[in-house]
Amino acid sequence: MIHYASSAIPIGYLFIEKNIVLLILGGILLLMLVVEFFKYKSNFVYDLYLTNFRHMLREHEYDRTRFRINGASWVIFAAILCILIFPKLIAVTGLLMLAFADSTSALLGRLFGKKQYAPNRSYVGTVTFFAVGIIIMFLTPKYFYTAKEYIITLIAVIATTAADASSLPVDDNFTIPVVCCTVMYVLYLLLYPGIGF
Repeated sequence: MIHYASSAIPIGYLFIEKNIVLLILGGILLLMLVVEFFKYKSNFVYDLYLTNFRHMLREHEYDRTRFRINGASWVIFAAILCILIFPKLIAVTGLLMLAFADSTSALLGRLFGKKQYAPNRSYVGTVTFFAVGIIIMFLTPKYFYTAKEYIITLIAVIATTAADASSLPVDDNFTIPVVCCTVMYVLYLLLYPGIGF
């Protein structure tokens, strides 16, 4: 539910000015990174952290032997980066992919994904990611609503699904929106050279 709730970022960005969104997200990320830092430095903060958040975290997110930020921090970092670099509709689409396709695929993959092709990667999860991605990409706002735009979205879904399925060394809360937005942005520039982002 927390992962689904991250959809508030792209939905809010549709209606709120870019600088305000970045200011809010920047403040949240700074606060989260301060907590992450003290989690490793203070036993009191670490114990408090585990008491309140352990049920929501993966093992590596509370392992003190190596410094790593948690998945929620990666979500905020990716959102800031996508909003800074990419045009609004592209950033919104990429972040909605993270909020809905990734969350639903993880949920169904854990419930029904008995057959795995890699650690923490099931056929059910990957097919779900692709199916939800198609729904999201076709429902999100477009610039022109032409056939070429829907081809762009389809290619972006395929590329993002492949990136998610590849178990890249970077947290998928970061790779999913960044890969999606990058593919869309490049394809828009190639297929709509006069778009003027």
